[in-house]
Amino acid sequence: MAIKTSRILLVGGEPELAELCVATLEKDNAAHVLMVIDQEHGDRVVSIAEAFRPDVVLLLAINHMAPLGGEEVCRQLRANAVAGTAKIILFSSDGLKKGLRAAKACGADAFISKPFDQEKLLEMLELLLS
Repeated sequence: MAIKTSRILLVGGEPELAELCVATLEKDNAAHVLMVIDQEHGDRVVSIAEAFRPDVVLLLAINHMAPLGGEEVCRQLRANAVAGTAKIILFSSDGLKKGLRAAKACGADAFISKPFDQEKLLEMLELLLS
């Protein structure tokens, strides 16, 4: 599956980061469908993902998502029969080693360190969706 035909759910993050992700994914129509949930609705991500059925979930705010943290949201997504099939990319400013450990521990498919490179995000999506 290519990015152009994928459904992407973007969750949380600072507004500037979320806007940068949206701009990156909308550039040249990279993402077919994009849904954005602000970080105040971390407790609703799984039910939204069940209805939306994304191919990829981008978790942008692992430490600041209310009322759950991004790692717990990731675990809950993985435990859900419908939503758990999505690829999950965890974003963090915690540093590479800590971020990779957190991503692995909660079941994420990939980790991106903040601030992130737009091309790296697109390359990672291509890899995960191939």
